This record gives sequence, structure tokens and C-alpha cells, in this order.
Amino acid sequence: MIKGTKINVIAWAAAAVLLAAVILLNMVFSKVDVSLDVTPYNAYTLSDQADEVLSSMEKPVDMYVLYKLDDLYEGVSPGEQEYMMVDMFVKTVRQMDKFDKITLHEVDIVQDPDFVDEVDPEGLMNLSSADVVLKCGDSVRDVAFLDLFKTNEKTSSIEFYGENMILSAVNYLETGITPTVYFTTGHGEKAIEKYSSIIRTLRTQNYAAEALDIAQKGSVPGDATTLVIAAPKEDISDKERDIILDYMAQGGNVTLLMSPNEEKMVYSNIEKIMDTYKIAMDYNKVFETANEYFVEDDKYTVYCNFTDIDFNQGLINTQGDVQLIMPPSRSFYSTADEDDESGITVEPLIETFNTAQSEVCGGTDKDAMPPAGMLYLAAYGEDPSRNNSKIFVCGSADFIDDDTGSEIYLSLSHYLFLTTISWMDTQNTEMIYPTRIAAADYISIPDTKTGNIILVIMIAFPVAIALTGVLIWNRRRHA
Repeated sequence: MIKGTKINVIAWAAAAVLLAAVILLNMVFSKVDVSLDVTPYNAYTLSDQADEVLSSMEKPVDMYVLYKLDDLYEGVSPGEQEYMMVDMFVKTVRQMDKFDKITLHEVDIVQDPDFVDEVDPEGLMNLSSADVVLKCGDSVRDVAFLDLFKTNEKTSSIEFYGENMILSAVNYLETGITPTVYFTTGHGEKAIEKYSSIIRTLRTQNYAAEALDIAQKGSVPGDATTLVIAAPKEDISDKERDIILDYMAQGGNVTLLMSPNEEKMVYSNIEKIMDTYKIAMDYNKVFETANEYFVEDDKYTVYCNFTDIDFNQGLINTQGDVQLIMPPSRSFYSTADEDDESGITVEPLIETFNTAQSEVCGGTDKDAMPPAGMLYLAAYGEDPSRNNSKIFVCGSADFIDDDTGSEIYLSLSHYLFLTTISWMDTQNTEMIYPTRIAAADYISIPDTKTGNIILVIMIAFPVAIALTGVLIWNRRRHA
């Protein structure tokens, strides 16, 4: 056998052995259900921290995914961003299911609509397909599927927070910590005793409610889901403002129920808190000019609507043909402009009809021009730079108190308040469980000319190497 032929035989034999080894390994891995995650950031593998937490669980937790997991892949193809999102979610919950204390259930709520009524009889979770419900004894937590993913504005990559959020809910259930709604005192607020009805409902949803004097306490307790300031007659102090802002910087949430106040004063510190979320309030009292849009003999108790945004869809579905009614309220507006780069989200939640007007109520501006037309009586803000800290503002503290009267308000306002509580109830765990990313590696090409040059290099360089190899092989063959 001549030398060149011998080398060729050895090369082909090595290639055949390598191919056979790859096929054999693939068959072995497929049989034992083993895969290797070679993606950046281990996008499809639970973190070591998650493994440690799930391994040390003492209480059993049932995890219900409100969809058949394999059906989530329908309509998406490998390589697409939507496919990677689904794949990370499915692989995450299936890996969690392998731990002794986690039991995964797949529930098709279209085929089994009664399940939603069983797990959420009050309809406060606004559950949708693919959401995750975690249950431990009588305690229940839910995680919305759409909340598991966020777009990084700087890189345009999709970041997966599923491990964070699911383990956060598991942590609540495992530790037995009861998230608490704190009602502030010390500024003439409406007393917590006035909210016994809403507090009873909160307790059925595994929340506690307590009064809190921030000035005396000196901090906001760590188990706070939200801090409620309800109809204060006086502004908070500078010290209290700083305590609250520090709490919100750590991901804390605040609910401001700012009923109209006729006193000639301003809420400077409360307004400073709102301003950090691009929200401002009017010193006014809203009323209706159209008879069909206010309660008989009371033009200040007005008919209004939930705004048509994603946040409100569950409320709108619950509402049906029932009209939302609000007691005497002030209005709010957003101070964000089109060029704002803070990343803060501001959305109105309740709006009047365009026949509404308002009159000056409180404040110190003698020349104030009260707004009219479609006015916003409630809104929310969210700031990703503060660990997704959230704020809910409403123009009345009366809309959820015991004196409101369910026959008039029909609990719609209660549903709004409880929905915001559920929305705020997300323990931040970004520092504990690493975020995973669904993104393909890429390079930035500044212009077409550069792109063509790169394309030529990418094609020509391998071809040149191949031709060189052929020439060398040909010369040795005839040597």
C-alpha cells in the first residue's frame, strides 16, 4: 500500500469511528433521558441555589401548570425566540418536579374550567392559561406565565425569571411567612377598623393586615406586601418619606388612597414619592355633568370605567354589565414624556366619561385651573430600577371601606384593590437565583459594505483552506 493511500484509509476509518461514537452516545442519552446544557448562562438548567432550596424543602407543594406542557410547543419552531421561551419554562418546571417535595400537575382549564373556581373561588388571581399555581395545605400562590419573561431594553434579549418567581412563591409557602398589608397611622388616616370587610377577604387569601406607625417604628417591616396610606389629613414627615423611599428602593410597594381634602395644604412629601414614579395628583374633587353618569342627587359619586389595558382584563371580565361607581375622588396624571428613558411604566386604571369636570379642593394654588373631560381616578406605576417596586394610587380611600355599601359599589372597587395586592405580592429574588437569557449570539454590522466584506471573508476563508488542503494532498499523492 502506498503512503498516500494508507493515510486516506486511516482518515476515513477515524471519521467512521467518530460518527459511530456520536450516534452511540446520542442513543444512550436519549434512552436515559440525559441532556447536556451547553448554552450561555445554563439557560435550561436549574441553578445550584435552586437545587439546594428544592432539596431542603420540608413541606410538600403541588405545582399546577394551567396548560398541557407539550401543547405549549404548538405553533413555534426550534430556533425561534418563542420556542426558547417555552422550552426554558417547560424544562424548568419538569426539573423541579424531580424533587421529592414538588409534585407537578398539568391542568387544561379549557377542558377542566372548574379547577379555577376550586383554587380561586373569589376570582382574585385573574388566572389564565399557562399560569402556575402553587398550593401547600390551605395556602395558595400564583405566578402569571407572562410575568416570567421580560425584555432587556439594552440587549433586546428575553430574560427568563421563572426560576426566581416560582421559587419565591415556594419560599412563601415553605417558610410560612404571611405577607402583610400595613395601614399607616399618625397623619389622620382612615382607621384600619374601617376596612374590616376588605381585611376579611385579604385573610381568606393568606394575607395579614396591620396598623403601622412609621415614625415610631423607624422602618417598614420585611414582611410588608404593600404600605397603605389611606386618606391622610396631613403630609408625612421628611424622615418618613426617606424611610418609605428606602423601602421602595429595595423593591417595596406603596398604595396611596388620596381622598379629596378641603384643607389649604399640600402633600409635599407624598407628592415627592409619587413623582419618582412619574405620577402627579390634582388638588380637586371630580363631579359629573351628565345625569346618566352619576348616582341620583350626588354628582360627586360618578360612574366610570376600567381602562382597556392588560392589567384590567380580569376586572373587565368580572365586571360584565355592572357599572363601576366611584365615591368622591381626586384625579391623577402622568408626568412622563415621550423621551423618558427611566423604564418606569405608568398606566391609568380608572377613567371617567369625557363629560366629567372637577372643582378646586385643597392645595394652595389660588389660580389653579381644575381639569375636565376624561379624568383618571386611579393609576399604577412600576420601576424596574428599584427591583420592580410598584405604586398604586387612587383618588378615594372610601371605595373599599365598610361604609361604602356593597349594594351601590357591587364590590368592583374591592376587586381592583385586591388585584393590586396580588400584583404587588412578588418577593424579589434576583440576587438569589440567577436570571436566564433566551438570546442567540450576534455581532453588530454597521453598514452594508462592512456586511459584504464579512460575508466574503466568512465564505472565502474556509474555501481557501479547503483548496490548500486539496493541493497539498494532490502533490503528496503524486510524489
